[in-house]
Amino acid sequence: IDGSWKRWKEWVEHEQPETQPLPQEWKRLSGFRQLMIMRALRPDRMTLAILRWVGDVLGSHFMTAINFDLALSFEDASPSVPVFFLLSPGVNPDADVKVLGNGLGKTEDEGKFIRVSLGQGQDVVAEKALDQMYIEGGWVMLANIELVAGWLPKLEKKLEALEEGAHPEFRVFLSALPQKCVPVPILQKSIKLTNEPPSGLKANLLRAYLAFDASVWENSSKQAEFKAIVFALCFFHSVVCERRKFGPQGWNR
Repeated sequence: IDGSWKRWKEWVEHEQPETQPLPQEWKRLSGFRQLMIMRALRPDRMTLAILRWVGDVLGSHFMTAINFDLALSFEDASPSVPVFFLLSPGVNPDADVKVLGNGLGKTEDEGKFIRVSLGQGQDVVAEKALDQMYIEGGWVMLANIELVAGWLPKLEKKLEALEEGAHPEFRVFLSALPQKCVPVPILQKSIKLTNEPPSGLKANLLRAYLAFDASVWENSSKQAEFKAIVFALCFFHSVVCERRKFGPQGWNR
């Protein structure tokens, strides 16, 4: 490095050093070892460097998040197989469950969907809802079960008892932050889903576009104008989502 310090200085000060080859013979190092050099000299670029390395080694499809498809995962659920949502900050699966339920006739208005937000004293309400929907063939959503850690062993036994003789349309949805208090048997028997918020402006923009299907464009009499409006709305939404990382900094009152 001492013999070619100017070249190394140029590489270190580059805006995107992960896109540039290392100086001298160092460029012949394996991709993983080049990551070690990046970690030592430009740790601020490690995330992007790792993404490039993953794309080169495993393929570009490992660099993009899998679209969250509750309807597809729901096909594997049954009265004895709950759906378990592993929560991420800023993500709430309740709306997705309600949308799916509306399409299958499982709504609160029809008495076929009960949501219980777990907390102090709500374990009794949850057990009553499970017993009711077990007979009537409805859905039960138990949210934030990690808040009642002492009741979870009882919930585990309750779910085991409800496996036999349940109505064919009986379903249980559970949600919790990743915590050690959640019994392993509940996790093992459940379909585990997580929906992490997208990272970056492009990822947020793509996620926003996924909320619109082809019928939205086809039903518009002025598709060109409508697409421009939707793009502006999605772009603004994506910018605001990214700005949340900085809190109140930079916002004008």
